[in-house]
Amino acid sequence: MALDTGATYTMIPWKTAEILGLEPELSKERIEIITASGVEKAPLVTLKSIVVLGKRIEGVEAVVHDLPPKSYVDGLLGVKSLVELKLKIDFSEGILEV
Repeated sequence: MALDTGATYTMIPWKTAEILGLEPELSKERIEIITASGVEKAPLVTLKSIVVLGKRIEGVEAVVHDLPPKSYVDGLLGVKSLVELKLKIDFSEGILEV
């Protein structure tokens, strides 16, 4: 996963959602996302929990969408999750703190 301060929600690929037993195609809530090819609607699901840098976050809302294969990224960690982590970013020093 890549940390994305420009993404509101965490994003997981369809295959991951299926492995977790989620059914994103049945999700009634869809979120508009901006991709390289334009605006798309993607299902919003709730993950039971995720562990990031050794910290567990419960009830994470995640968008289900496949990123381009050449991005070499299998998902995005969005701002809502970063807030839960109480992540501090010092861009001038290049430091992340949890």
